[in-house]
Amino acid sequence: MKRLFAACGEAGRVLAARDWSSTTLNPPRDWSPSLRTAVCICLESRFPMIVMWGSELAYLYNDPCIPHLGDKHPAAMGMPLRLVWPEVWEELRPLSARVMSGGGATWSTNKLLLVRRHGYLEEAYFTFSFSPLREMSDGGRIRGVLSTYQETTQEVVRSRRLACQRELTAALTRLRTQRSVCIRAPSVLGNHPEDIPYSIVLLWGRYPSLSTPQLVTTSGLGGRQATRRALAAFDRSGLLSEVVNETPLAGGRVVSGLRGWESVLLADGSPAPATAVVVALRNRTSAAPVGILVVGASELLALDQDYRDFVETIAGQISFGLMLTRAREAERTRAASARRSSLRDALTGLPNRISFLRNLGKALLRSQRGNGRVAVLFIDLDGFKAVNDTLGHRAGDNLLCEVASRLRRTVRPADVVARFAGDEFAVLCEEIETMGAVETIASQVVEVLTLAGSGDRPTIAASVGVALSGPGLLDPEELLNASDIAMYAAKRQGRGRYLLYEESMRS
Repeated sequence: MKRLFAACGEAGRVLAARDWSSTTLNPPRDWSPSLRTAVCICLESRFPMIVMWGSELAYLYNDPCIPHLGDKHPAAMGMPLRLVWPEVWEELRPLSARVMSGGGATWSTNKLLLVRRHGYLEEAYFTFSFSPLREMSDGGRIRGVLSTYQETTQEVVRSRRLACQRELTAALTRLRTQRSVCIRAPSVLGNHPEDIPYSIVLLWGRYPSLSTPQLVTTSGLGGRQATRRALAAFDRSGLLSEVVNETPLAGGRVVSGLRGWESVLLADGSPAPATAVVVALRNRTSAAPVGILVVGASELLALDQDYRDFVETIAGQISFGLMLTRAREAERTRAASARRSSLRDALTGLPNRISFLRNLGKALLRSQRGNGRVAVLFIDLDGFKAVNDTLGHRAGDNLLCEVASRLRRTVRPADVVARFAGDEFAVLCEEIETMGAVETIASQVVEVLTLAGSGDRPTIAASVGVALSGPGLLDPEELLNASDIAMYAAKRQGRGRYLLYEESMRS
């Protein structure tokens, strides 16, 4: 029997050489036919298989089980199940008890077990079945359990990490600012504490070499105090300066044993993992890092290349999100600048005709709710053409800027001053209660825009047309046109004056 077992691989040789006097089983030559048959089937199977026999469930296994036993092999051969796996005995006992008591076979899919097979607890997942083994020479009484299983740790871990990456992609896709990316990312990572017990995101300013990275947000840590202690530990390590000085972080830097780390706690009050992976966040248009991602490494998972690749991928997703939002922010800035330019006069910075008409339309709507009347002053400079002809266009531009400045200082703070084209300006006045109020403004405009000639510069004056909203003038274009008509009437009467619009002027 020993020779037969010894021919069945490493596990068979261990079984054949085992001193069975110290176990609950007799030597193999005394085993019952049912046990011998079950063990032979087990040893010759190329699928992980375990025979657990007797009241103590003596543990017998084949070669495919050896990699999953770790340093428990070869001592586990023949030991009671509760001594082979004491760390998970409370979870395995009800399953084996059910089978041994005649309750029938049972199984479990992707069951999480925290096993100790390399000297430390680690997270492992198994899909397995427990089936009864009967002693046929004893009337078919159940004497043991046959288990076939498959370790699914890699598949489960990879699947949930992929889910984390998908969730992160979906969360970062439509964000609009870099800060929102750095806030949202740890929020997502915090939903996956099995792989990411905690995370920290830091960002540099525009010039990393001249500043220190600023904390944006964290996940998993036990409040502000824990965060401050964590950052202090990283700062003392000198790692942050290494990142900004372009020390390579290929695949992330694994750090552990930081001074003061023992006082850092997770949100549930447990000690934070002592090992972390640090990865630089980069803008793909520049070699310089823009930030740092710190991810705590779970002590229940192997810190292998798969885990480092996972963290590197997350950092890449955040970096890509930062790059997209940076591009969107730049595009919004350009668009806002273009909108401002489209509504502003390039020379004076005043609102242009389009902007003036929009403001006028809103003012007319407000006036209909009882906020007084709206007045438009249409201004045309008299003598401006002579300035351009005698002194040149630069002098003309300087004069227009001076006119704009004088108008802004002269009218009321809430009034809108605009430049239309050439030497045409307009003023929008709201909440006009009396005719005298708008006449005072028009008189002041004429006065400040009367510029006596000096040297080669001709005398400048202003013709101002004033139109007040009323029953027949509630349309922006109509009101502006009325003030234009009044302005031309003022010119015909000698210039350097203002006139109020009258309907007779149209003819």
